Amino acid sequence: MKHLFSSFLLFLQTLSFAQYPIVTIDNQTYGPNEPSIYINPANPAQIVAGSNINNHYVSSDTGKTWEIKTLRSSLGVYGDPVIYADEYGNFYFCHLAATKTKKYPNWIDRIVVQKSDDGGKSFNDGSFAGLNGDKEQDKHWIVKDQHSLLHKDNIYISWTEFDNYDSKDPQDHSRIRFARSVDGAASFEQAITISDTVGDCLDDDNTLEGATPAIGKNGEVYVAWSGFGKIYFDKSLDGGRTWGKDRVIATQDEGWVLDFDQIYRSNGLPFLVADHSRGKYKNRLYLLWGESLPGIGGEIKLKYSDNGGDSWSDEITVNSSSVGDQFLPHIAIDQTDGTVYVVFYDRRNSASNLLMDVYVAFSEDGGQTFTNKLITPQPFLPPGKEVFFGDYNGISAHKGIIRPIWTSMDESLKGKLSIQTALLKKDLLKTKNQSLKDTLFYKFYRTAEDNVFVIYSGKMVEYSLKIKVKKSKTSLFGKTYKKHGIIKPDDLNKEVILKAGKGKKIDYKIKLKGKDFEVNYSGK
Repeated sequence: MKHLFSSFLLFLQTLSFAQYPIVTIDNQTYGPNEPSIYINPANPAQIVAGSNINNHYVSSDTGKTWEIKTLRSSLGVYGDPVIYADEYGNFYFCHLAATKTKKYPNWIDRIVVQKSDDGGKSFNDGSFAGLNGDKEQDKHWIVKDQHSLLHKDNIYISWTEFDNYDSKDPQDHSRIRFARSVDGAASFEQAITISDTVGDCLDDDNTLEGATPAIGKNGEVYVAWSGFGKIYFDKSLDGGRTWGKDRVIATQDEGWVLDFDQIYRSNGLPFLVADHSRGKYKNRLYLLWGESLPGIGGEIKLKYSDNGGDSWSDEITVNSSSVGDQFLPHIAIDQTDGTVYVVFYDRRNSASNLLMDVYVAFSEDGGQTFTNKLITPQPFLPPGKEVFFGDYNGISAHKGIIRPIWTSMDESLKGKLSIQTALLKKDLLKTKNQSLKDTLFYKFYRTAEDNVFVIYSGKMVEYSLKIKVKKSKTSLFGKTYKKHGIIKPDDLNKEVILKAGKGKKIDYKIKLKGKDFEVNYSGK
């Protein structure tokens, strides 16, 4: 069901020293989301990131400062950015096409890969994979064989092909496709279908989607994807030429399309990565995904395999608290020591299960246990059901440098979307905690189901809320909802929620008073 959305907010903050420095990469472009990031393993000072639709970010000082660029290609640029870098320092920027001679959605008819050999400052015009008439090619991921004897330097891409995107026709299907390049992404060979089954085209739980590739120690190519409440796995032993039979290696309760309060859409699509370090868990495969469990909510799950995916560990819960929802995870391995890092949104600190924090979890024992660290110095509000917030975030790690990347809400800029990262190091994560900011904000969400008013304050504030709901714009009478009290800095719960019923007309009055401010606000 579509939701109506309206909001207002006040944003006040007193800055305090944050143990984990947060850097805003982009709050200038329009509605950036779905960020991806990669550290150059040949020169960790160089980092490239991207976000929807065609945003290209470059840093030459490990992410302290960023240049915002626009990615261009004659093949068109239409989002779903995925950044990757190889051992030689080449960057690869993968995205959807926007073929000029076709109308949406038919213009996303191939997967485009643009390459940079100058530290990500510029990219070539690009090559492509998967062109198959007017069928739509979507939701791709990339990996390169950087170490095996037989297939070193091969580049692999896996993705979803739709016969007709968003079609309800049972004769239209989705499938997992795969292509490789043996010439450094100058070109890609003819794509092949690697899924043994098909899904629908509705971009929903019964669509085969989220195919991510990884490389084994001898050049084996592994791919995992979701569909029908399951996670499938397949592998190739000959450099991607031929494939085995799909196996189900995990289940996703309630599917991969997850519904969280005031989030337009969230997916729990799987991410598959392999450890190529010289550490204790070398060659271990990791599978990360998100799911929603009845009575528990959003959870971040992980499995690992030490025999090329033939068998897998039991499910491990990455989030150390199951209070509130955890969602939109991403995973990276520091290939210099094998440490596993996971970034995700978390609502464990929100009594309303509405406000969001960013957490990074790390594991030094091969994914058996995870330490969770709060990264953001203050929570932020979700954008509401009408704002696309993206289907994924990202994280990269190398030589103890960790750079998560996520979409945030900048309340100081009237709720604008922004892209942020954190300047993390392994020893900092292990020994320090985030210092919180004294922040006050409030927001009103109006949906088809109810009307919700939220206050969050890290400082002392007296509040008085009044919402009057009428069934129609011409109604003389309505129902009034009230709440008043004090939020204190030492309160464990620093938020106040006032839920009002459905109605066509809403009148509200807010009074807030603190040590150095006073707010009186009314509206309809």
